This record gives sequence, structure tokens and C-alpha cells, in this order.
Amino acid sequence: MKRARILLSLIKGHTFLYLKTLLITLLSLISLYNATSLASNKTATLEEIVVTATKVEEPKKDVPAFVQIIKQEDIKLSTAKDVGDLISEAALGHIHKYPGALTARIAIRGLPTDLFSPLKSRVLILINGHQSGTVNLAKIPVEDIERIEIVKGPASVLYGSSAMGGVINIITKEGKEGIQGLIGGEVGSWRFWKALGELSGKRENLDFFFTTSRSSREDYKAKGYGRIANTAYDDEMFSARMGYKFLQKHYVYFNFQHWKGWDIGSPGARYSPDPDDFSNKERNAFETGYKTERFSAMYYLVKDKDEWHSSWPPGPGNDRISKTKTDTQGIHLQKIFPLGEHRIVIGGQWDRVEVKSRRNVGAPYNPDSKYDSFGTFAEGRLGLLEKRLLLSAGLRYDYFRNSILSTPGIASLKPRTEDLDHLTARGGLVFKFTDVLSIKGNLGTAFRAPAPDELAADYQSAFGRYLGNPNLKPEKSISFDTGVEYSKDFTKVSFAFFHTKFKDKILSYYDNALNARTFKNVEGAIIQGIETNLSYDIGLALKLGLSLELFTDITYHTKFTTKDKGEIERYGKTLLYTPKWRGSFGVRMNSKKWEMRLVANYIGDEKVEDWNRTSPTYGKAIKKKDFTVVNLKAAFRPIKHLEITGAIENLFDKEYEYVRGYPMPKRTITTGMKWLF
Repeated sequence: MKRARILLSLIKGHTFLYLKTLLITLLSLISLYNATSLASNKTATLEEIVVTATKVEEPKKDVPAFVQIIKQEDIKLSTAKDVGDLISEAALGHIHKYPGALTARIAIRGLPTDLFSPLKSRVLILINGHQSGTVNLAKIPVEDIERIEIVKGPASVLYGSSAMGGVINIITKEGKEGIQGLIGGEVGSWRFWKALGELSGKRENLDFFFTTSRSSREDYKAKGYGRIANTAYDDEMFSARMGYKFLQKHYVYFNFQHWKGWDIGSPGARYSPDPDDFSNKERNAFETGYKTERFSAMYYLVKDKDEWHSSWPPGPGNDRISKTKTDTQGIHLQKIFPLGEHRIVIGGQWDRVEVKSRRNVGAPYNPDSKYDSFGTFAEGRLGLLEKRLLLSAGLRYDYFRNSILSTPGIASLKPRTEDLDHLTARGGLVFKFTDVLSIKGNLGTAFRAPAPDELAADYQSAFGRYLGNPNLKPEKSISFDTGVEYSKDFTKVSFAFFHTKFKDKILSYYDNALNARTFKNVEGAIIQGIETNLSYDIGLALKLGLSLELFTDITYHTKFTTKDKGEIERYGKTLLYTPKWRGSFGVRMNSKKWEMRLVANYIGDEKVEDWNRTSPTYGKAIKKKDFTVVNLKAAFRPIKHLEITGAIENLFDKEYEYVRGYPMPKRTITTGMKWLF
């Protein structure tokens, strides 16, 4: 009851601001509604189907959350080699992208993932609705991805911990009617090469999809720096999916993903270059499930490995190896109850994350841990006024068990287990003025549960004592958003305003009284802004005989202010690693024999912490300048079964870096050929 009262008081405190914004938006649309005839609805374009926002397959216009979709045609014509590259084109916010197959710290609405731990992230990364087992998006290749659904705003009611800024759900390919396949290769700058193959199909009740690739690249050059030593890599991937339909509406499936990278250079920042450190990384994921029209059950297992090699002191025989293995598994159940124009979705899930750390010399940097999460949720939706008004509300309860385990090499460790629980809620609405124009709004809470080391650590390391705080509260946010969506013929428009209050941020600090590094809850931040997604196919509109689609995606922060007194004293009120705005602007063209995509990605300047120990501003906030990078890719099919591709990354050969001190490659050219069958 106490948690329920606290939850209600939080919601009441923001209800007036939410309703005021919603009312303004409603009034601004009345004239547009009166001018829009219902007869024009018949020309609306085919609706995109999304599943992530409500865990139900339904048209995007019926979903109360604001969803951005990276479609298959965007993936095919992107220069991206992994999901990290793809997400960097989505204009969501800050992104940490390093050389050495590491892309993490992806922010949605100012709330980021963690650099290393999924348990400490404020954005949830999913694959087919289950945890990806990693926050490093460079470990997830693009070859088997059908689309990516990015749900913005709180999603903890359906997905539990970490879904504060939003959810990124990567949906993999399935076999389609007939038998199709390809075999091909690519070559490019920095002695890059790649070989790939694919086979997929569907016959009667059986569908399948297989793809594999192998690639390699040597050290690249960066504008203004020349050759960046130790940036080479090798990698491989394999993905397989099989499904079988029986008794008309029953379906079972199996999915396997493998990615491995080795001899991946870790060059260090330019102010502290490292010529010999490297890493080996691997991710293997297994998924199996059963689905009917109204019920689904799934089990998944992800095994993620990182092996870091460093030489200290420099010289032969001084290789220092640090290994981390993370096993993530879970069971998810869900049932849909249709009630005429209404419905209720209920579900439950269990997720476990086990982490083991080892070093060949000295104690591991972190103790072994185990994290168990048990959650149950219910979300209902009312369809009123012939389903022109959709009202939804949901509630979720989670229970967590966090354990620090006995760890070889840490003799002082005291194993501990700490428990906690949490309640979260959200509500939303969709009002359809017409079949092509609608207003949306959401109000909800979200959270991140403390990780095992934050709650239960108790050990002495070479760097001092570490002590968890069993009284930690989960990080929490209360958010609302409102806006409009319009989709008709060749035009798609989405506009949203969002406001988030982030509180009980978990901070690591040194406690002099305890003589240990521990954790506490502090004030978080206020983050608000606007998001726009626009596209218009001028080619089809003017009947030019080809598709010529202009598009733009923009995130603009109108407020991003920290409330933590310690952070204000050290860095100022402006949130670190939060650009004022990001934008993606481009054009897609396609005809019967060729297609092309040109995209310019802009990242505004942002405040970051200076990690250069030789700098007079070391440990302080400094400005990282903005940049724009332009990428181009085209495909041409001179004959039926042959496709020739060409791509240019960093078309205008600009100097740029996602992370200060880690410059990205100069203009990079790649060409390829595929035989399609």
C-alpha cells in the first residue's frame, strides 16, 4: 500500500503539466480535424505493424507510445556493418562509438545504456523481445535483421528494469515464400574484405533462414592524424532460424546467433595511444518458443564473452589477460484476452544474469555475481467511439534477488544476497481524428533496479575496499509525452514533446566513515525535448516513375539539467554526454534496377569529461565539438540475378569522433557483388 501511495503521489505531481500540454495540442488540432474529410481516409498508406510497444502485433497508429522504425530497406542501403552503426543513424541522442568493435552508451531522451553492464543501463536492448545479453551493439551484425523498433519513453510495465529512456528491439529475419539465397563479397579501403552467403525459404508449414559472413580489415587512417595503429580486426557471424506451423494457428521456432571477433585492436585515445592492446569477443544466443494467436512462451540463453589483452610493463612475456563471461537466460509467458473492442494482456517473466570475471595475474577486477528477476504485468486497453479513442493502463510488480558469489582470487570477499521489489505503472491514449491523423499521449513510471555489486559487494581489492549498500532504492523516472502522427499516401509525420523527471540516481562514491567505496541515491535530472520524424516521397507524388523519398529524424533537447549537487559543483548544471540536438537528413531513391540512399548525420556539441591526465582540465567538463558525417550507398542490378553495390562512408572526408580522442576513419570506399537466386 505504501508503494502504491508513493506511486500515485508521483503521478499526481505531474498530471497538471501533462494535461495542460495535452490540451494545447488538442486545441491546435481541432481546425485541422474539421478540415479533414473522412472520405480522404481511403487513400491512407499501408500501416506499419509494430510489436514492441504493446507486445501485440498491431498498426503503429494504434500504439500510444512513439515508435521509430528502422526498416529493411534502410538496413540494406546503410553503410552499417553492425547495429551500433545503424543506431548512430537514428538521431536518438548521445552515442559512444570506439574503434575496436565497441559501441555502447546509447541514449534515448537523455537516458543512456551503461558502457559495460546491461544491468546498469537505462535503455533496454532486446532481440526478438528478450534481453540481448550485451550493451555492445557492435557485437550484433546486420545480416539477419528484418527491422529495429525503437520505443521512446517509459516501458518498464511491459519489460521491467532498465526500460527508462526506451527500448530498442532488434527483430530478426524469417523465411519467406519459395526458396531464395545469395552469395557474394565486398572489398574496400584499409584492405577490407568480406565474404557472405544467405539461404532462406518457406515451403508449406516450414520456414527457415540461414546466413553467414567472414570479414577482416587492417588499420585505418583518420583525417588530421594519419594511420591509427592497432585498429585492425577479424570477425565472423552465423545465424539460423527455423519455424514450423501446425494445427493452423500453432507455431514453434528455433533461433541461433553467433558472432566472434578476434585480434581486435584497442588503440587508446590519441593523447595516450596504445600500440599493442587487443581484445577477443564472442556472443552466442539461443532462442526457442511456441506461439498461438493469443498465447506465447519463450526460452532464451545468451553467452557473451570478452577477453582483454594488455602488456604491462611493455615487453614480451608481460601479457595481462582479463576475461568476463556473462550468461543471460530467461522464460517469458504472455496471454492476450480479447473482450470485444477491448483487450487485456497479462504476462510473466524470469530473467537471470550470471557474470564471472578472471585475470591471469592478480585478482579479478570484479567479483562473480548472479541476478534473478521475477516479474508479472497486466495492461488493458479500451476501444471507444468505434475504436477512434484507445485508452490503455498497465501495472507491473518485480522481485529481484542479487547475489555476490565466492570468486577465485578475491580471498577477502564476503558473499552476500540482497532482495528488493518494485511496482511501476503507466497509462496512454490514442485519439484518431481520422484514419490518417491521430494524437497520442503517455504518462508513466520506469525504473532500474540496483545491480548485485551496488547492493551486496563486500571485499578488499588492490584499489581499496568495495561495499554495497543494501538500502539502495531503484533509480526511477516519471515521464509524459504527447504529440501527433499523420500518415497518408506519400507523407508520414510524427511530432512528440516529452518531459522526464529522473530521481534516485545511483552514484558510486568514497565514504570516509566506512573507509570504502560504496553507493548512494542522489537526485537525477530533468530532461525534456521534442522529436520529429518526417518523410515525403516526392517521386511517387509527382509520378516520376521512381521512388524519391526525403526523410529527416530529429531529437532536440529543450532542457537537460542535472539535479545532483555533487555533479553541479564539479561539472555545472548541464548534463554530460547529452547533445542539445541530433539530426539525420537524407534521401532514398529506387527504381526497378537500382536504388540509392544518402544520409547526413549531425551530432551537436556536448559537454564531456576530460580523461586526458596531462591536460589542465583533467577531470573537468569540457566541450566536444559538433560534427556532420555523410554516408552514401547504392545498388545496381544490370541483370536479373546480379547485384553490384558501392558505398562511401564519410563522403566529404571530415575529421570527426564520437568519443573525444578516438578519431573515426577518413573517407572509406567499399564495393561488392552478389549473385541472387
